[in-house]
Amino acid sequence: MLPQKIKIFVMPFCEATPACLLVMVQGNIWLATIGHLQKALETGFITGIGVLILSLFTHRWFGNKYIVAGITGAMCVVADLLVHPSHFGGVTTEAIVTGGTTAILSLAINFLGKKFFLHGRNWL
Repeated sequence: MLPQKIKIFVMPFCEATPACLLVMVQGNIWLATIGHLQKALETGFITGIGVLILSLFTHRWFGNKYIVAGITGAMCVVADLLVHPSHFGGVTTEAIVTGGTTAILSLAINFLGKKFFLHGRNWL
């Protein structure tokens, strides 16, 4: 039970942190500073905690990768709005872009991870 809950926290954290950092510097990773990294880590942490809290109420949603990506992206939007103001566009533009990037990253990791582990077992 505990390892599963740790995974439910760690996966969104690891998806939201790089997405937030990348969107915050608008794709130019060379502009990233320690301050940017700190804000991205805070966003990832809040996203992970939010997804973990949602998983305590209902666990049946977490069987569908699209719903998981949507939940992770939505929690990332909320976390991004809480952590820092937008660096471009309107008040919520950066948060929405970060949430969308996180959702896409979640789907990509889910798809590639399953492909890698399914074929990896065959190679062994």
